Amino acid sequence: MRTTLKDIAAATGVSINTVSRALRDDKNISVETKRKIKLKAKELAYVPNAFASSMRGTKSFTIGIISADSSNPFFSEVIKGAEEKARELGYQVILGNTDENAEKEIGLVKMHISRQTDGLMIIPVYDDDAEHINLYKTMSVPFIFAGRSIKTLEDHSILLREKQSEKEVFDNLISRGHRNILYLSGPEYVSNSWDRLEGMKESYDSNKLMINEALIIKTNGHIEDGYAAVNRALNRGLEFTAVVCFNDIMAMGVLKSLAENDLKVPADVEVFGFDNLYMSQFMTPALSTVDVPKHKLGQIAMQRLHEHISQEREYEKIELPTRLVFRETTKNESL
Repeated sequence: MRTTLKDIAAATGVSINTVSRALRDDKNISVETKRKIKLKAKELAYVPNAFASSMRGTKSFTIGIISADSSNPFFSEVIKGAEEKARELGYQVILGNTDENAEKEIGLVKMHISRQTDGLMIIPVYDDDAEHINLYKTMSVPFIFAGRSIKTLEDHSILLREKQSEKEVFDNLISRGHRNILYLSGPEYVSNSWDRLEGMKESYDSNKLMINEALIIKTNGHIEDGYAAVNRALNRGLEFTAVVCFNDIMAMGVLKSLAENDLKVPADVEVFGFDNLYMSQFMTPALSTVDVPKHKLGQIAMQRLHEHISQEREYEKIELPTRLVFRETTKNESL
């Protein structure tokens, strides 16, 4: 049977109101009384009724995390960091997954609002549908976008240094003589794809080179996309000496395709990923990639969200630093 405030009050000899205030750390309750009540609550395995608390106008101490794709190891690391920080701050987390679908995202956001969740950390897709954008623009619940942005709402985002990082990848390859670089870009509905593509274009501009549009292949960012894209490029007779991948997962498919087509990495083709997933160092050959602070991204996003929940403050876009990691899929170790 569930322990209630009445049970704790009876066991400690104080009023139900005093128990309630003590468990909420009311400064007007003495330290000794709070200690006694909290100890008895622990002994009786008391679990607060979050819904009832929200109905009384207090915090529910729950955070909604809406992931774009929970099967992706990148998002798993971000969410792990966010969950750890949430527990540290005293929140329970409710995790939802959109499968990169804007309608599912809208549904999950509305569900959390109806349940009076204290705040939302979202890895959003971008859909220029008015309902999608207006939902966020009119939302009273604090929210943070982790690792992605939505146009006109960039100040809600904790981002990575993506455009500059991709520019550095292409600068490195170009500086070593590569001119035919196959670029496997990401989904059109996520901001990361736009930023990284912009980084590639800036590299070509700064190196005074023309882009061969035939060497840019749009993908959905999955393992099989990397595999299929390289097979398709080879079947079309495209010549390339390097492949830059939207993420490390795609690079796994790329390496498989190159091996099956008797192309040696890095002797014949160099390969660069993005994200530096834990598994990337164990690929054969080990993958050169862009290291991004995934765990830290989740922690900072959750910390910022907590600050917006607990106090009024201006939203501001933040970019976290990244770095290039050179392993066995490239020939050199520095620019």
